[in-house]
Amino acid sequence: MGKLGFGDPSKSDLWKAVQTWRNDSESWIETAESRLSETLRVNPLRDDQEWVREILHSLGGKPIDWLPEGGGGQGWVMPWPRGKWPSNDVKILLCALHDSGRITRQEAVSMIPVKLLDCKAGHHILDMCAAPGSKSTQLCEAIDDEGVVVANESNPGRANLLVSNSKRVGLTSMVIIRHDGRHLPRCPNPGFDRILVDAPCSGSGTTRKNPELWEKWTERAGRKLNPLQVALVRKGAMLLAPGGRMVYSTCSMDPIENEAVVAEILRTCEFLTLVDTEIDEKCPGIVSRDGMSTWPQLNQKSSEEERIDDRDERALLPPEETEIATALPLCQRIWSDENDSGGFFVASFKHVGDGEVAQALMPTSEMVERPVSEPPPPTKNHELPATPDLLEAISKEWGADYEKMFTRGSKIYTISNEIHDWFWAGERMLRRGGKLPGCHWHPFQVIQAGLPTWEIRKGILQRPTSKGMHITAVKLSSRVHEIEADLLKEILLKGGPDKEDAAETISTIRDETSGGVVLRFNHEGVMWWLPAWLGGKLTLMLPDCERTLLTYALGLEVAL
Repeated sequence: MGKLGFGDPSKSDLWKAVQTWRNDSESWIETAESRLSETLRVNPLRDDQEWVREILHSLGGKPIDWLPEGGGGQGWVMPWPRGKWPSNDVKILLCALHDSGRITRQEAVSMIPVKLLDCKAGHHILDMCAAPGSKSTQLCEAIDDEGVVVANESNPGRANLLVSNSKRVGLTSMVIIRHDGRHLPRCPNPGFDRILVDAPCSGSGTTRKNPELWEKWTERAGRKLNPLQVALVRKGAMLLAPGGRMVYSTCSMDPIENEAVVAEILRTCEFLTLVDTEIDEKCPGIVSRDGMSTWPQLNQKSSEEERIDDRDERALLPPEETEIATALPLCQRIWSDENDSGGFFVASFKHVGDGEVAQALMPTSEMVERPVSEPPPPTKNHELPATPDLLEAISKEWGADYEKMFTRGSKIYTISNEIHDWFWAGERMLRRGGKLPGCHWHPFQVIQAGLPTWEIRKGILQRPTSKGMHITAVKLSSRVHEIEADLLKEILLKGGPDKEDAAETISTIRDETSGGVVLRFNHEGVMWWLPAWLGGKLTLMLPDCERTLLTYALGLEVAL
């Protein structure tokens, strides 16, 4: 056995631990230090996804067999190590595909939990520990952006990452909230159809992307995180609708963070049962191992360990209950050396209890007797329903009809029907039992709902946004003009022409009033919808990533 990058592996607590978790640990350590390949998934919500696949193929990319279509986009692996671009040109191109939402760079095993949830269009889904958002956006893809994904993050800075990723991918079905996951408010009835708890963990399965773990990981990490992990899963269980499914996952291989958590949930949530993850069906060809029903006891003599009471200690040890111990092999462990991936753990629960609503939503006699409460008044930071005047302006100026839109600041947001009808309009209960009428966000701290698709200024409609163009453009019947390749190339290389010069090629633009317009360009079977501003000149209003991809598609040297 050779030395790892930091020194002698025999000095690593992680290596010592793995030897107790696997009887063939030597094969694991042979690959545990090599860097992961660049992996990503293709956005199945975009009409130009086949064009994207052609680009990936041209760069040497290959689909990952065990990450097929369904449950979000297909997974791909690229022929270079993660973050080690073969050239600056390739970096610019792939980053443009990512920034435009056509792909999402994501570790391969990280895509597995969403595949296992079996999400359907129209589902109400909770992602309890959502940032930075790769799984949350995958959940929206899995429901065809038709339903609602409530993406929760307690840290304000990381919640902002969720906002950025939701806009990047261009999603109308995501609601971003900020709460401690252990204390989430009650949602409307009947609860969530699907819940993902991808919990904070020690990351012991991520040595291939986080080599510092060899020195930093200690046995104490899992013991400290276990109570938090149990609390998060238990809260999720209380919000799960009858018949619903919940997946618990970590990127740790420590049984204290995995099987011990599952055992404690089975011990305390009798309405849940552990079910087959169906990983062989959802991820065909992946190599996984059954969950552990027993594991070595913790080192009680460590001077670093904090004193824990008997009840806490029992929650960390292998279960004594035969029924629980025999169920734990339904969990699945994905080891890095067996799939050329990172390490991962997944477990799937199903709500099999009685009743029609989630446990946390079951009414009591006290709740029934309490009067309906009034929510606090909204602030300027809340998204509120768009005024009839704004909706009429969109219809009159652009020929697009909307019923359910929200506004905040200078943006109009397009939201899914389920966000409006269930999460916004649905009646809900407060923690103390009082009922709240619908048509507000309280008691949730909503950071963003839906996708900003229109811009306004001083209450006056301006133009559709570039990020929402893939959704908005197909609704438009006014202010849309065809553009030819030669003029578009000229605009990209030299800048926008005067209106009179543009009208020589785009005759329909001659009598168009000043303001926002959309240019429609069909190139080799791919339809491009390009937001522009018409004043004295015709100016494209494209972000850098879209401009890069457009120039690449047209074969212009400035593309890269």
